[in-house]
Amino acid sequence: MSKKISSILFIIATMIAGTIVTSCSNVGMEDDVMQQSDTQTSTRAVGSKTPKLTVYIETNDVNPLNAKEYLFSNTSEEVVDHVILFASNIRGTKGTVQLYHNNNQSHILSNASTLIAPLQQKGIKVLLGLLGDHTGVGFANLTPAMISSFAQQVADCVNTYGLDGVDLDDEYAEYGKISGLPSPSSTIMGSLITKLRELMPNKLITTFYYGYAGSATGSLDYMWPNFGCNKTSPSGLPANKWAKLTISITNEGYTTPDSGTIQGCSNSYSGYGAVMMFNMREWDTSYIMNDFASRVWGSGKTVKWTGVSHPKNY
Repeated sequence: MSKKISSILFIIATMIAGTIVTSCSNVGMEDDVMQQSDTQTSTRAVGSKTPKLTVYIETNDVNPLNAKEYLFSNTSEEVVDHVILFASNIRGTKGTVQLYHNNNQSHILSNASTLIAPLQQKGIKVLLGLLGDHTGVGFANLTPAMISSFAQQVADCVNTYGLDGVDLDDEYAEYGKISGLPSPSSTIMGSLITKLRELMPNKLITTFYYGYAGSATGSLDYMWPNFGCNKTSPSGLPANKWAKLTISITNEGYTTPDSGTIQGCSNSYSGYGAVMMFNMREWDTSYIMNDFASRVWGSGKTVKWTGVSHPKNY
C-alpha cells in the first residue's frame, strides 16, 4: 500500500510550504474546479443495504470509474457503496505538515466532474484516501498545532472537490525518523480524527485498522481490519461500523484471503456494517463479490459486471 516520492520533490515542497500549510496542498485550483465546489454534486441518500461494500482504487494504476460497473443481477442497483481514492499523503518536517497529492490524485481531483461525479451520481460515496509517505510525520505524532493544520487542509480539500469523506491508513510514516516530534500514539491519532469530525460533521471518516488506529472510535463511520476474516472489532467500535471480511485482490484470479475463507467468513454476517475490497482493477472482479454476495445480502443476490472497462487515461 505505498508509493515512493523522491526526496528532491519533498524538499522542494517543504521549502514552498515554509510554515504549516493550510491550503488544499499542491492540486491546481483551476477555475472550472472551483466552480464545481460552488454547486455541490447531488448524490442519492445512503440506502438501507447492509453491509456496505467499500473498495480501494489504486489511482496510480486504475481509473476509479471502474467501480460503477457492478450491478446486482437483473437490476440497475449499484453494488459498490464507497470508493476510496488511494492515495494522497501526509508529509512533513519537524515544524510543518502537508497534505500531498501526486500527479494521478491531482488529476482526478482537478477533473472531478468526469472522474468523481459519475460515481456519485450512481449513489457511490467517494472518499480521499490518505497514507504516510516515509517522511517521519504521520497521523500519530502530530503536535496540537499540526493536528489543527492538517485537519483543516483535509477538510478544505474534501469540501473543495465535493468528496464524501476521508480514509486514514497509518502505514509508511516511518515514525522516529525526525527528532523533536511527539512519540506516536493512538491518542494523537484519535485527536486528529476528533478534529476531522469537528470540521466535517456530515462526511464519512474511516480508517484502516493498522498502526495507531483504534482510538476516537465514536467519531468514525467505519473501520477495516487487515485482510482476512476478523470477527472482533476494537473496543468501543460497534459491529455495525466494522468490516469482518476484508479482501485484497493480489492478481487476476487470486485474493487474500482465498475463496473458501471468503465464503466461510460471510456465512454469518448479521450485524456487521461493511465488507472491504482492496485493489479493485479494471477487469471483472464480480466472481470475488459472488463469493460473499448471497451470504451477506440475502439468498439469490448475485453480482454482474457490465462488461465496461475504463482505462487509465490520465
